[in-house]
Amino acid sequence: MPKHIVISLTQTEIKEVDPLSLLYLREDLTRDSLALMLGVARDTVDKWAAKRRNPPRPVRRLAAEILNRWQREHKTPSKMTV
Repeated sequence: MPKHIVISLTQTEIKEVDPLSLLYLREDLTRDSLALMLGVARDTVDKWAAKRRNPPRPVRRLAAEILNRWQREHKTPSKMTV
């Protein structure tokens, strides 16, 4: 289970996000679909989950952009737990 952090949307847009946290925000999101969205192999996502590799900065930034878009589209509450 990931550590929980609170992201405040009242601040500027989120710049970097652990891409695995997206899996916990959307029940319908699978590791396969996450890999496809981020342009990486499923094996890479598995290595991040197993703590054998860390997501590089460009991927963390892309994950933040995805999260920001989801929040704008769904008008989420001012705080989300990730």
